Amino acid sequence: MHTLFAQVLDERDLSKAGDLFSVDDKAIVNDLSDVLTKIQEVSSASDYLENDNDQSVVEISITRVTSAIRETHSIERHTEALISLLESCLDHDLKPSARDEDTPHAKIASDVLSSVFLNYNKPSVMRLAIPIAVRFLQAGNKELSRNVSSYLSLTAIDNAEVLAVHIIPILRSIEAGNHALARVLPQIYKENRYPINDSVTELVGILTDCDVAEGSSLLQLFGLVAKCEPSLLEPHISELCNHLTSTATSPTVLQTFIEMANVNAQPFISHVAKLKKNAAEHPSNMTLVAQVIGVVGKLSEIQGISCMDYLTKQLPNVDITTLPIILREIKTIAEKYHSLPGKHLDEIGKHSTSTSSSARILVQQIKDLYAKSLMGDKDVKSAWSQTEGTITVITVGNPPNSTLPNGTVTVTNGRQFMNNNTISAGRAADVRPKHDRPLSGTTLSSTHSEKTVSGISGITVTSNNTSASNPVYQRKDTVQHFCEKHFDKIKRYIEHVTMRMPLPVRCTVEEHKHKRRIKVHFMCTLRGDQCLYSRHSFPVKTKQSKTWIHLMFLALQAKAPAALSQQEPSVASLRATFESLKLDCGNNFVRLVTSSFPKDHDLLRQELSSVRFFDVFTFNAARRHWACFLCNNPEKAVGLLQDGHPVIEGQLKEKKGRWKFFRRWKTRYFTLSGAQMTYSLSKSDTRRETLPVSKIQSVKAIKSARNIPKAFEIFANDQKFLLKPKDRKHAEQWVQCLHIAVARSQHPDRPEPVLEEETRVSRL
Repeated sequence: MHTLFAQVLDERDLSKAGDLFSVDDKAIVNDLSDVLTKIQEVSSASDYLENDNDQSVVEISITRVTSAIRETHSIERHTEALISLLESCLDHDLKPSARDEDTPHAKIASDVLSSVFLNYNKPSVMRLAIPIAVRFLQAGNKELSRNVSSYLSLTAIDNAEVLAVHIIPILRSIEAGNHALARVLPQIYKENRYPINDSVTELVGILTDCDVAEGSSLLQLFGLVAKCEPSLLEPHISELCNHLTSTATSPTVLQTFIEMANVNAQPFISHVAKLKKNAAEHPSNMTLVAQVIGVVGKLSEIQGISCMDYLTKQLPNVDITTLPIILREIKTIAEKYHSLPGKHLDEIGKHSTSTSSSARILVQQIKDLYAKSLMGDKDVKSAWSQTEGTITVITVGNPPNSTLPNGTVTVTNGRQFMNNNTISAGRAADVRPKHDRPLSGTTLSSTHSEKTVSGISGITVTSNNTSASNPVYQRKDTVQHFCEKHFDKIKRYIEHVTMRMPLPVRCTVEEHKHKRRIKVHFMCTLRGDQCLYSRHSFPVKTKQSKTWIHLMFLALQAKAPAALSQQEPSVASLRATFESLKLDCGNNFVRLVTSSFPKDHDLLRQELSSVRFFDVFTFNAARRHWACFLCNNPEKAVGLLQDGHPVIEGQLKEKKGRWKFFRRWKTRYFTLSGAQMTYSLSKSDTRRETLPVSKIQSVKAIKSARNIPKAFEIFANDQKFLLKPKDRKHAEQWVQCLHIAVARSQHPDRPEPVLEEETRVSRL
């Protein structure tokens, strides 16, 4: 053991304890396990609780040890000693005193837990730490229990199998009121779901007592339960419907309902009215509501009529991305009850010229299903081929519901071919584009049979049997074929990626020093009333252009109802952006988007962290989207904003000094209002200096070893300012207000107060 550590711990010499921080980390790194063993010996002494000197020595020594472990990255060498010290704390009373102060051993446990769980991504450390950490949930210290819950939530992503072994004490802690721990349940459900299934009723019961984040985690858990044991949730549909009123939770609830309805839609009949009301109040939920109603519509013809009437009435009001989903649900009902689309064909047919190729195909398929009912359920043969971004419909014989004249109209490359009665299979082959014809010179042979549809005069339906050697086929490009083959895999991949980092909404190309790089733009997806980035993006310059573009393509495909082709406008635009980069490694867009999915997510996260992205945006588990902190926490806007502008004032300590080791804290009075931040020696002092918000590049919260914000840094004009409020609550408020002010200052269409005089930033 290092001589200074030996002197401090053996002699309990508090006067020398401060000198420990002057010792180089490399000089003590090999002795840290021995030091921890000695600390455990001192803290286990019978008189430790009454000896303030010993407690101070231990606290300083632990701080020095954890600091050295962190700086030397030697956690794996000293994990056993840290865990042994942590476990020894469980032998003592950890309940707070009458003055609500932590006991000495609770302080030790808190510091050690914080140090250990900084390494949540190291499996060897977590295998030793998690079993001991779980025991602190029942130690009777609420603050310690909350901290452990946060640590376990963090580690659950990569260590679900280790946590799953301890599911029983975790569930007991949640049911006892530690609702924050519910955040780990979705991660460990797949590893050990049966105890959770047995507790579904209790978990639904505490849902109303949880805050937004905790409730979102439980709803996410119920979504997983719905995939494995949906019947467990059927008695609780009414309780879950109560959470449809919140924009933060309704999408997760509806996704759960979709999983349940696909197995048994009968319980949802009595809740259809609530679903329709939710779609009317929250139009963004229409796609999810439509999927539930579509499944209910297949239960019986009566339900089918009601559900199809509702879905058809929504067609004129939905956007281009929602339209194919509504049409698909109409089609699912029509597949079981072919005659139901009849009275809606006029409305459905209006979308046969939609700019969405998926919508056009679905409209034709719905028409064919109705025609099938008129023909006595005989097949109506139609084919679709993609030609220059438009649909070419080759139909042998007009279906009875066709709006075309008696005969078939085939549109190819903008030209029409029409006959007065029916078009033969041979002539249908002639009107196809040259590149769509069979390579062989064989002529298509066919046999025709005609029959008149009862009740509809003047329309003849022709069916034909085409020889197998000359089929009518659909031409697909390489990208579309790849997307079809990996359709479900892409969706799962993007869902996994989205939980770790956001995906850009667009990208732009910038040229700098004869090199082109892209700038990716992010926006808040919730877009609440006080949203920071609803109309303006958060731009990030990137060196990982290929990876971002690849992810953006996969995200487009994940949202699309069908496989995308290169002719889709969004894909074509992305391709043009990629090819304009003129990368040294080549500009083969098709090769990029059909290659293996990107795995180097850490590089992308580092880029985002370097511009303080994660200080402004956080992941909303309920909506499965990234959103700005005001949208994720709308209740905070009440205390932070006045007339839409951030306003906060109070005393802050600024650390100043020419030399790093001689800087001291100086108290001043700061005011942030709109576009300016001012300070003076006191509140009554009229002499004020100004830091324009427009000069601030970013704001970073500085957290303690216990992950609690205690100060913050302002980066402006290549300078850094360190400020410290009086407590944690004020630190959070200042950081949040500054983030709002910086975001608003970047929005030129939002007028901000004009400064009469601007002083230099360096004077702050």
